[in-house]
Amino acid sequence: MLRQLAISNFVLIEKLQINFESGFSVITGETGAGKSILLGALGLILGNRADREVVMQNEKKCVVEGHFDVKKLNLQAVFNSYDLDYDDICIIRREITSAGKSRAFINDTPVKLNVMKDLGLQLIDVHSQNQNHQLNNASFRLRLIDAYSKHSTILDDYRLDYINYRGEEKELLKLKVQFQQQKNEQEYHQFLYDEIENAEIKPGEQKEIEEELQILNHSEEIKSVLYQASEQLVNADNNIVSKIQILLDQMNKISSYQEEIGNITERLQSVFIDLKDIGEEAYNLEQQLIFDTSRLDYLNNRLDFLFGLCRKHSLNNSDELIVFQEALADKLYSLISIEEQIDKLERNQKIQFQKLQKRALLIRGNRKKAALQIQQLVEDHLHDLGMGKAVLNINFIDLDELNDTGKDKIEFLFKANAGSKLGPINKVASGGELSRIMLSFKYILALKQALPTIVFDEIDSGVSGEIADKLAHMMKGLGKRMQVISISHLPQMASKADSHYLVYKENESTFTRSLIKKLSEKERLNEIAAMLSGSNIGHSAIEHAKELLSS
Repeated sequence: MLRQLAISNFVLIEKLQINFESGFSVITGETGAGKSILLGALGLILGNRADREVVMQNEKKCVVEGHFDVKKLNLQAVFNSYDLDYDDICIIRREITSAGKSRAFINDTPVKLNVMKDLGLQLIDVHSQNQNHQLNNASFRLRLIDAYSKHSTILDDYRLDYINYRGEEKELLKLKVQFQQQKNEQEYHQFLYDEIENAEIKPGEQKEIEEELQILNHSEEIKSVLYQASEQLVNADNNIVSKIQILLDQMNKISSYQEEIGNITERLQSVFIDLKDIGEEAYNLEQQLIFDTSRLDYLNNRLDFLFGLCRKHSLNNSDELIVFQEALADKLYSLISIEEQIDKLERNQKIQFQKLQKRALLIRGNRKKAALQIQQLVEDHLHDLGMGKAVLNINFIDLDELNDTGKDKIEFLFKANAGSKLGPINKVASGGELSRIMLSFKYILALKQALPTIVFDEIDSGVSGEIADKLAHMMKGLGKRMQVISISHLPQMASKADSHYLVYKENESTFTRSLIKKLSEKERLNEIAAMLSGSNIGHSAIEHAKELLSS
């Protein structure tokens, strides 16, 4: 429940602090005294948007702070989900600078506005005349029925499954588009793959061809040089190796005489072996090298073919063609994989759809059961509020497709008078009738949900006499179950309150301020008398006020 509301530098409120009590409280005051300003300030800590115009002239910032007793509300998990410190007294604060910058705090921890709004919805419900027209909104009507049905867990589970279902549906559509695109390209990809496959390209083939062509294109020069090398080294008369052999024989004769000579001999022996080996290898290479024009033509044609394939696919060499072929194979295989995924998703979609359908029917059953109870309760309240012939019919329309709330659309059919025909509530109900219907809904929902606090903004507008008295008794009864705060202009409403607050203006020569105070018993008597008779309070008005207070 709301324990305290502190406001500073907000519109006409310079500084005030109100302590609220449990039960039924009423706030009264002349038109323009600042009751709507009070609600505007309360709206700030419930997450409503604000601009710099709310800041008092020449002030640096406005601050609105509410203290809420939350110890009976089991909100620890909510605080944990937002990483907030929990305390039995929750302090919500909103600051607006003169530049229009806004900051929000919960228990002195900075939070985003949506967090403040989410928490505020669980602490307090503010009902204003503007809400009456929400009865014309199909989503709002559905939320009313769901709130009374108290199946939020089932709805949350359904909504989560529905979100997953729609997510898979989008994924399935995406896969089908991808499958069709790849299927359209499959024949072309298969042609490209087969073309490279039939080419039988081997890793490193292009490099090997280029090296062999290098040899064949210079074969005469290579053969000539190799022939000269083998001749000079080993084959010709008086060749280099035979000369070294003679010298080596001579060195061997004297190598034992001096160690250094022995070393030279060994080195000469090594040179002899190397040169002899080089000469023989040059001879063998020269003999093996045969200029083959058909081989040269084959290699040139093969290289041209590889170059052509590379150019076709904007690649650099034959090894990249192999990589490209592997990528084509992946695409061809992925078509099979995508088709398998589609089949799996389609099967799962059928299972999920049946599950959602079953749960949607369960939700509908809960709603219809709640609707029957709501119809009777609302009609009973409307009869008490002077609409003795009013009839409310909650009509269910089966939607063709599932949505995130099930597959129900709800119509409120209404008639106010005997002999009239039931019609859509937005077409047949007047503004005053909408107000009483909404009040009846709020009343039965407040009893069902047990909100800690509900605020009514002139819910009694257009009501007087016996109906006003019944409305006041209704608020009094509701206040026994929860904290009820009503901004009112009716003396009947004020007389039934457990606590009475007065909003008034204080005028100075250069400035006007709005203030609020809790009335004493004597002040309350005078205020109710003034509400009955105006500023000239007579004896009869006082007696009437006493009678209202004692009834």
